[in-house]
Amino acid sequence: TSCDDLFQVRGQNGLLHCSMDPLPRVCGETEVLETSDQILESFYPVSPTIDLQQVNVYKEEINCSGFREGYPYPHAHTLYFLETPDSNSKLRPEQFRAKMIMFTFGNALARAHKLYGTQSVLEHPITVQAVGTNGRIFQFLVFQLNTTDLSEDDGIKNQVWLEEDVELYDFAKVRPLIKRKEVKVRIPL
Repeated sequence: TSCDDLFQVRGQNGLLHCSMDPLPRVCGETEVLETSDQILESFYPVSPTIDLQQVNVYKEEINCSGFREGYPYPHAHTLYFLETPDSNSKLRPEQFRAKMIMFTFGNALARAHKLYGTQSVLEHPITVQAVGTNGRIFQFLVFQLNTTDLSEDDGIKNQVWLEEDVELYDFAKVRPLIKRKEVKVRIPL
């Protein structure tokens, strides 16, 4: 992507738990600096934005994080995502996890712009957590925003940790829902 590309993260992000104090950083300064040595995979010649919808946004200067000035709980702590069987757009597990990453990144980036303006490498990284579930299988994610400079593939990188497909229990007796002579049983992802 070029430096001129603008991205807007929008949609339903589930429930948001906020706190008075930010979450502590997961990695220290040394580990963050070591991310400079990591090589990112390239999709070249395919653009990473190939399947994103292009729209015209006329109010580019507006960056609304949803937090008003003076709000006593300004820090995003944990995002909760629930995938219900009745969802209009059923996501595959990889898509569901990508949605979790996108919204934790969006929340962290909005907070970084509010706190630090255009500073690229953050002196105090911003950490946001997420929990996603379909009621049986859980996804746990921690995102640490170390930099807002996304124009190049080298230099300091942001970090994400993901524990995927964690079952809350090994066995559960599922009581079927019987409605108008129709039997519905929840099937795991």
